[in-house]
Amino acid sequence: MLMDKLKRTLCILLTLCFTVALTSCGEDSPKEVTTDEAALTVGDEIKNDVEILQLNKEYISHYEWYEDYPKMLVRSEYTTVILDESMVKKYSALAEVLSETSVMRKRTMEDEKDNLLFDATEEFMNDGEAFSTYVSTLDVKVRRADSVAVSILEDYFSDFGRTFNGLNYDTESGKLLSLSDVVTDSSGLSEAVEKSFMARIGEDEPFGETAVADYFVNTPQEDLNWTLDCNGVTFYFSAGAIAPTNFGVQTVTVTFAEYPDLFSEKYTDAPEAYTVGLPLDLPFFTDITGDKKADEITVSGDYDSEGGYYTSMAVYTEKSEYEEEWFSYGLDPYYVKTADGNSYICVYSLNSEDESRETVLSTFSLKNGEIEFLGTSEIGPVSKGNNVFALPADPDKILL
Repeated sequence: MLMDKLKRTLCILLTLCFTVALTSCGEDSPKEVTTDEAALTVGDEIKNDVEILQLNKEYISHYEWYEDYPKMLVRSEYTTVILDESMVKKYSALAEVLSETSVMRKRTMEDEKDNLLFDATEEFMNDGEAFSTYVSTLDVKVRRADSVAVSILEDYFSDFGRTFNGLNYDTESGKLLSLSDVVTDSSGLSEAVEKSFMARIGEDEPFGETAVADYFVNTPQEDLNWTLDCNGVTFYFSAGAIAPTNFGVQTVTVTFAEYPDLFSEKYTDAPEAYTVGLPLDLPFFTDITGDKKADEITVSGDYDSEGGYYTSMAVYTEKSEYEEEWFSYGLDPYYVKTADGNSYICVYSLNSEDESRETVLSTFSLKNGEIEFLGTSEIGPVSKGNNVFALPADPDKILL
């Protein structure tokens, strides 16, 4: 039974990869009760002649029980993004590919939910007392969305672990970008990744002196996992790829500022001000102190799987940390850089799971790397209807 379950899950992951190659996750959703344009609207601001795009995010959830038994059989939650209607005419090729990818993402997750329900029901009937809920989530995080490039990170979690998948598009053509489209000096790339990685973990090599170089030599370019951010290219390495498995998933950002000669000038042309969707518990690297070196920022939360809610939330930088008990049914963090060079963390918390679903925005300043809690407001992203919401994109329209 366990092997059958593993095979089905692996098939789903392979299907996701196939979806990426072609173009490149149901009912309940995080719903905001307030539409406050002073707090968050996505407009047509232009920074450095680069237009910020408006994308919309849809939330789908499926919860399955066995008749009236109180224990849930399956919890399947996923999100997907498409271009807002106001920008479809101008960026028609991008709109089409995002729409096609969204449809395929939904089909894949619906198929997975059906497979999980079949296995969960069979296991529950065999031993209901020992049964635990089958969980599958896929959250789409937008790392960049402007008139030059759009970058999406799929954060997938199931009973067998957590994986990440990057999708990067040229905005004008809608083309799925390869790494060679963005990196012009491939020979210097692995050295830059190695240097950035070692600067973060210290002087001791965790997995051999040539681990990073060997990985790039032995891994086909199409199998490299990366996102094109506004400040550089971030690589995602599964546990055991460049460091021992107990180190977990590793992320490394090679920034445009530190390695300008590595990249195509076209894709380094990014807005002065932008937002970045942050997966929980995964480091994000950007310059928040003004020294042109990447600093580490992490937003994390302790999740109670039995209750289905978060019991704490924390923000960490290399200089500071903030931790607090935090009851929430959902945490959605963003890094925000404003045109004046300041940095913030904005976290949307879902504080009710009934039909009224109230959302709270918590804001933190990261000035000079020091975390300062600025406060909370009962506001959230603009509702577009049918569990679809405008993504935070323009820092000028976010309440800070």
